[in-house]
Amino acid sequence: MYITSYQNNTNFKGKIIDSHVHCGKWINDSFSTNDMLKFFSQKLNHGKDKLDKVIISNLDCIINNKNNTPYKDEMKGNLVLIKQCLKDKRLMPLAVCQPGHGCAENIELLLNTYPDLIRGLKFHPACLNLPANDVRYLPYMKLAEKYNKPCLFHSEVITDNNGNFIRGGVSDPDLIYETAKKFPNVPVILGHMGLGGDKAHEIGINTIINSIENGDAKLYADLAWVDWANPEKPHIIEIINKLLKTSKGDRTERLLFGTDAPLGIFGEKAFKRENAYNDNIQEIKKAIKDNFGDDANKLISRIFYRNSKKLFYPKIDNLA
Repeated sequence: MYITSYQNNTNFKGKIIDSHVHCGKWINDSFSTNDMLKFFSQKLNHGKDKLDKVIISNLDCIINNKNNTPYKDEMKGNLVLIKQCLKDKRLMPLAVCQPGHGCAENIELLLNTYPDLIRGLKFHPACLNLPANDVRYLPYMKLAEKYNKPCLFHSEVITDNNGNFIRGGVSDPDLIYETAKKFPNVPVILGHMGLGGDKAHEIGINTIINSIENGDAKLYADLAWVDWANPEKPHIIEIINKLLKTSKGDRTERLLFGTDAPLGIFGEKAFKRENAYNDNIQEIKKAIKDNFGDDANKLISRIFYRNSKKLFYPKIDNLA
């Protein structure tokens, strides 16, 4: 079974930023921002941790109707979320971008209208059915460069009917890397660190490490769905080890806590398993403690809070 509720206190405490959450319609489920807000009322780490902010995007702009168009266009879908975020400062939006359907001018208008609210741009190549290295991403990436905004890409390695991995799928980490190399100053996050299981995460890890060693892109990863069924978190431990030992020095600032909530184990109006969110945090923290000893607190502080703070709030010294 995926998560077991921890009865012991792992002695780590502090603020948390979840860098990858959603609202909106996803297949047969529909989530409001109120569903995500329920997580703020949960006791985390016996009340010692605090979910401080979430970086949120609207699924209505991401998933497609049967006619292969998003439920809501760039302006309507993003504005729905922005209006909700204006009511609660704990919700910080990413503007969902729709290369092939929308236009970068829409997103630039939003960035100019809400310059202190929008934290970055969100892309989902799989739902767009548009390879992540397509030239239609470039006008949006130019905006990210111009306005100093990070970009969160859904990353995934697909398999064939026999379970064999196929490289070059629309969300493949290498295709995202290819686009990121054209904008080496833009932080680009591999959402899910390569979704698709163990080998997919290995591919995601290698892509990030290669980008650091080559010095040609600023790739990050979030932990949404990484090792979700394994309490020992082997791929999380692997990427931390590799980030600590790059030829460029410690690059653990490239790793962000994220969950994809309220989807999956956190679904059904945010409480499919009431303790799932807390237990997910506890499992990751325990694995880091077990593997990194005296460095654990520093790493946990970075991964769960400071890295996202630095990335999404570069001009703010102290968050509420």
